[in-house]
Amino acid sequence: MSEIHYLAERLQRVKQFSDIPIEGVRQIVASGRMREYQRGEILFHEGDETAGMFVLMQGQVNLSRLSPEGKEGILNTLEPVIMFNEVAALDGGPNPVTASAHTNIRVWHVNYTQFQQQLREYPQIGISLLGVLARRNRLLLAHFHDLSFRTVQARLAKHLVSISENGLHVIDRRDNPIHLIAAHVITTPEAVSRTLKIFKTAKVIRVTRTEIEILDHKQLQEMTKIDF
Repeated sequence: MSEIHYLAERLQRVKQFSDIPIEGVRQIVASGRMREYQRGEILFHEGDETAGMFVLMQGQVNLSRLSPEGKEGILNTLEPVIMFNEVAALDGGPNPVTASAHTNIRVWHVNYTQFQQQLREYPQIGISLLGVLARRNRLLLAHFHDLSFRTVQARLAKHLVSISENGLHVIDRRDNPIHLIAAHVITTPEAVSRTLKIFKTAKVIRVTRTEIEILDHKQLQEMTKIDF
């Protein structure tokens, strides 16, 4: 099987391309190119000229923004197979976020001009993107809700519940260092360290240099709630 055919089959798993005949998806694949990034590499920066549209094929990508004070906040961590940076690819404006490789990744990329041509040939892509943009908007509202109404303790508890998959898995600290956790919960590394100590003292978690284990999932879940 040729790489173009393989990639076309993978791309067809993305909702925006699922209704396009496989031959059309092959033509779309041929208009872009595959790119690989190592863990920690930046794909594009927030505010720079549009980088075009990407589809994540392998690995994980972090989407983040900087606050006016320069603090990084991670809005989402993406997993395959998913499209991203579609806003800048649609309107030609600056990238709304910074994208970085959370792990070694493989992405399919098409620039703004090529993507606009695809939209003219296959308008169903643009129609499907309305649903994507709606979900992105809901995600941003959820982040605003957390920042407005949840304390750092509640936000960290919620994040630990999420990355441990409700306490089922031990959290590898090499993949989740303090600065990265801080970016996810929109606070400082020092605040994360202090809150982890609070959780540890309360015997909600076990913390070592290499891992975090959830000992009391129910109590940690209770800590995620908003207290009015």
